[in-house]
Amino acid sequence: MITKNIIKTIQSLKQSKYRKERQLFIVEGRKTVEELLLSPFEVAALYATDRFLKDNGFHDERLETVSEIQMEQMSALDTPPGILAVVRIPRQGAVKNEGMVLALDGIANPGNMGTIIRTAEWFGLKQIVCSEDCVEIWNPKVIQATMGSIFRINVVNAELVPFLKGEVAKGKAVYGAMLEGENIFKMPQWKDGIIVIGSESHGIRSDVLPLVTHPITIPRAEGSVTESLNASMATGIILASWASKLS
Repeated sequence: MITKNIIKTIQSLKQSKYRKERQLFIVEGRKTVEELLLSPFEVAALYATDRFLKDNGFHDERLETVSEIQMEQMSALDTPPGILAVVRIPRQGAVKNEGMVLALDGIANPGNMGTIIRTAEWFGLKQIVCSEDCVEIWNPKVIQATMGSIFRINVVNAELVPFLKGEVAKGKAVYGAMLEGENIFKMPQWKDGIIVIGSESHGIRSDVLPLVTHPITIPRAEGSVTESLNASMATGIILASWASKLS
């Protein structure tokens, strides 16, 4: 039976401090919970309302029924979907030296981060490296925006400069999304390496720029005065161009 202390603990997981302290995060919504249950992530608890179970026919032996009020208290969403899981944060894995890797430099918006993770999986990427000042990937808004992709793609936090220096030393290409660079639609081919996407406000930071071996750009229409693209939108366009040239 769920208690007030358990509800209080789950409420605390809306804050990064307590997610790190307890090594737990929350997942909400039928689709995302279903994706979670198919993954190797460890589920610590699973809750649903009677209404959700009646409307969805959802079954799992770990399920505990809670009231609508209790679900509202636990949920991080304005409109609780009726099902919520508490999940253990897995130990961070290493970056495997295979295929194209996406590196995110200071992505702060949770919606952008989640959409980037979802987009990366769509185009077949297996790994994402996030600078240490990126938004935390266990943020409820990030989890929601990934629509389950977070459970199938290796996302690692690392200091980008040492990471990129190591990759350059191995002869890997480092593609940096900039306003000035090679037109991605005219590039004959891409080498395996790293694609760096900068922050929404400042782009790629100054200490990372010298490590970019291949500046790339998404050309804008003549006469356009738009200064930049949304980070997740830019990622999608770049990955689509990259994927179109895979042999």
